[in-house]
Amino acid sequence: MQSIPNQPIFLNLEFIFAWLNTNIFAKIFTPEFWAFVKGLATFLLIIVIAIIMYCLVRLYEITRPVKESEVISSDDIPIEHPYNKKNPIWEGIRNKLLSDNQSEWRLAIIEADIYLDKILDSKGFYGDTIGDKLKNINENQLASINIAWEAHKVRNKIAHDGEAFVITMPESRRVLSYYEIVFRDLDVIE
Repeated sequence: MQSIPNQPIFLNLEFIFAWLNTNIFAKIFTPEFWAFVKGLATFLLIIVIAIIMYCLVRLYEITRPVKESEVISSDDIPIEHPYNKKNPIWEGIRNKLLSDNQSEWRLAIIEADIYLDKILDSKGFYGDTIGDKLKNINENQLASINIAWEAHKVRNKIAHDGEAFVITMPESRRVLSYYEIVFRDLDVIE
């Protein structure tokens, strides 16, 4: 028996292009398809141009030099709340709360207590210690006397226990808010 030689295998490009033309290209390259592509490209181009314009405006605002007439001083800022009266001593004490350091919080409470001592002296409440001064004050003279006592007790724990007394940020804020109430009652801050 005679064997048939193997037929060469080849790629029939003509068949492939004919199939692509009838099945894919004929459906893709229709006028409706190109109208859709054109509309989509126009929409995306408008969005990209808008984003570029926004970025350019923001970049200009960030990098342009500031004129001296545009600088706002703290005196130009309107007071939004009546308790925004600036007291540099009290502001210095409150700024210590911005620290992450526990010893700064302790120092803020101790300084607030020292400031309370000076204010009580200036208001005519006399005594050897803050405790003596607070004992001589009644609620008719100072409505927040009990709050002052609470704040002073925490100060005493800090002073007497030292590093053994652990104070947290929320506790520090609470104690300084007590001092703030007392200072408002004493008309030191508004």
